[in-house]
Amino acid sequence: MTSADDQLALDVDPTVHVTVSERREGDERMLRIGPLPEPDARALAAFLLNRRDVPSTAHGPWRLAVAGGVRTVLLER
Repeated sequence: MTSADDQLALDVDPTVHVTVSERREGDERMLRIGPLPEPDARALAAFLLNRRDVPSTAHGPWRLAVAGGVRTVLLER
């Protein structure tokens, strides 16, 4: 038995950042959130985009029309 065999292995969800930008009437605001576990980041992205979910293999960018502009959401590793 080696010392590597004594170690516990722990599977952890990959983490990602959620980047949200919103342009309205010439103004742009940007917010970066995270790191978050990928399932939580995808749930947040879906919420911000007013969707049930986002594609599990895609990282965006996704766009949503908002009053006077557009919201863009991107997942970054």
